[in-house]
Amino acid sequence: MTRGRPRTFDPERMLEQAMQMFWRHGYEATSLQDLLTATGLSKSSLYQTYPSKRALFAAALRHYCAQRRRELRERLQAAVSPREFLRGWLCCALEEECAGEAPRGCMLVNVASEFSQADAEIAALLRSGVEGLRQVLVEALRRAQDCGELDAAADVQVLAGYLQCVMNGLRTQRKAGASVEALRATIEVALGCLR
Repeated sequence: MTRGRPRTFDPERMLEQAMQMFWRHGYEATSLQDLLTATGLSKSSLYQTYPSKRALFAAALRHYCAQRRRELRERLQAAVSPREFLRGWLCCALEEECAGEAPRGCMLVNVASEFSQADAEIAALLRSGVEGLRQVLVEALRRAQDCGELDAAADVQVLAGYLQCVMNGLRTQRKAGASVEALRATIEVALGCLR
């Protein structure tokens, strides 16, 4: 049996480029040609790696979830305090505007809106992604309890879910045109609930 030509592209870079395309446009609005243009691959090279657009999309979503969880954990490790970590994380909802990009929101929220629960595999990936982020927030809240920034009796699981809802709302409001100033005020109100 003869082997095909070896890969001449970086699969991780290709996945990142595909993820960015899906994140920007969504699954349905991203065409195969968009993906080929974004990754610089031929159709045959793309299909040698992923058998379908949907398979590439699922891999891109897993990549997004792993990347966001890793970045969030790194921010937590580098933060001067758990509370400042949480403030910085919530302020991430405003960063795209500061970078001059149209707000894209969170890929998890965008995918949940596009797919809902219609696709079991995608729904499972969404649940896993949300849970992964929640675990980092729970860790931050426990650290806040340990250093006296949060009441020891606070339910960190409930608060982590609350913060995820706040973040999703911030991103949605920003996409809808809410001002940065109004959203900063919302962030301070949310942080005020953590006592």
